[in-house]
Amino acid sequence: MPIQDILVIDHAVPTNVQDNIRNIALGDKINWYRQTRATYADGQAPAFPVTPNAVDAQQFTHSVFDMSQGASPAFASLLPVVTAIPHTLKQLIRIKMNLSVYTQLDDPNAHGMPHVDFSERKEPLLTAIYYVNDATGDTIIFDQKMGDKGPLTIRQRISPRKGRLVVFNGDLLHAGNTPRTNAPRVNVNINAFVYEGARVS
Repeated sequence: MPIQDILVIDHAVPTNVQDNIRNIALGDKINWYRQTRATYADGQAPAFPVTPNAVDAQQFTHSVFDMSQGASPAFASLLPVVTAIPHTLKQLIRIKMNLSVYTQLDDPNAHGMPHVDFSERKEPLLTAIYYVNDATGDTIIFDQKMGDKGPLTIRQRISPRKGRLVVFNGDLLHAGNTPRTNAPRVNVNINAFVYEGARVS
């Protein structure tokens, strides 16, 4: 059986590591790439069911590790987060940092587009989100998995808190969010293949 549930780990890494990651992410030595839409390219139709509250707002990304492209200088500082994941990873696929800024939205319940990372795969996928700073804009994880039809129902909302790590089955549809204040929302997204039978417990 694949990964079963959602695991939230507060203070997943020591405070000095949390501070170092925050200083790197919010410092002036990191390059951010602006995406006009966080999930889909301009003009691309959603590949998964959406809710009436789904909005594909802009975000900024920094690629930390990619199997085909190597790693950025920030990779070593994020290794403690990877090792805090309570699984034996079969293969690390990607680590990227996402930075979202305040976006004026008319809908107070708005959230990002429901999606899964790496839909074209044949192995069990683990998704982990590490929050770099305290921020607004919850992560939403839905009951539905890749391949399920709508309507979507929310299983859990997770608020961004510095040092918090969320680990869950990569088949679960989930959505990010934009902050509701001027403070940026910064998280680290980690994807890895895990061995068949891995469980969050």
